[in-house]
Amino acid sequence: MNANIFINKLKSILSEKKLNRLGKQVAFTKRERNITAFHMVVSLVAALGDKKTIYLSEILRVYNQLTGQSIKYKPFHNQLVKPELAELMREVTNRVFNCWINDALKYTKKDLFKFENILIQDGSSIMLHRSLKDVFPGRFSNTCPAAIELHATLNLTQGCFEKAGITPDSYSEREELPTFKELKGQLLLADRGYYSGSYIHELDKAGGFYVLRAKGLKAVRVHNAFKQNGQELTGSHSPKLCELLPELPKNDLIDMNVSIKNKL
Repeated sequence: MNANIFINKLKSILSEKKLNRLGKQVAFTKRERNITAFHMVVSLVAALGDKKTIYLSEILRVYNQLTGQSIKYKPFHNQLVKPELAELMREVTNRVFNCWINDALKYTKKDLFKFENILIQDGSSIMLHRSLKDVFPGRFSNTCPAAIELHATLNLTQGCFEKAGITPDSYSEREELPTFKELKGQLLLADRGYYSGSYIHELDKAGGFYVLRAKGLKAVRVHNAFKQNGQELTGSHSPKLCELLPELPKNDLIDMNVSIKNKL
């Protein structure tokens, strides 16, 4: 994306007229006052985009610098705690997604494509101030006592986000995966943090497809293992993966059929 396109998209998303209209639509502002939806959104983006921002008062300072006003802390805080502000920022985020996500995969009716959609699931941890450890407990209590994780399901076929959510970092990532019903006919791509033998078994039964990185599988039974040229590597027995690993060629792709907890 070149600089001109980037600037034009940013201007479209952060348009004063559009943001003020959106603020009224979500009931953040009911009549024009000193604190407008446009100024609030721009101030939040500017302040929170700086990793040095820690206190709410710093957001107020940015707001006053950008607007040339002298808003006091109390009325500004009253606007920050409005539930409608969260809805306003959610809608702004949706507009960013819609504006910035490009079609990654394009298919025509002539294409032979087995999956209805290709979905990729991932999460990203964000450290918070340790005073929030009781509300957003982190996985690493000593080094990062407070943290959140942003979970997102991206539709690679349509070039858009299916959903996004935030949980405490200590919560299980697997709980944020799409349901089996949602994944029928879909291909799911995910990292090893989402892997579960029982999950992929149920997903297969539901008519879904998956490509997942796995962990802790060195003891699984390998029923068949083939090199790219068709040569079978297992013979008549079904060794454990840890037993077969030393014999596998390092520079060749291997196609294997394995059983996990007696489930093929």
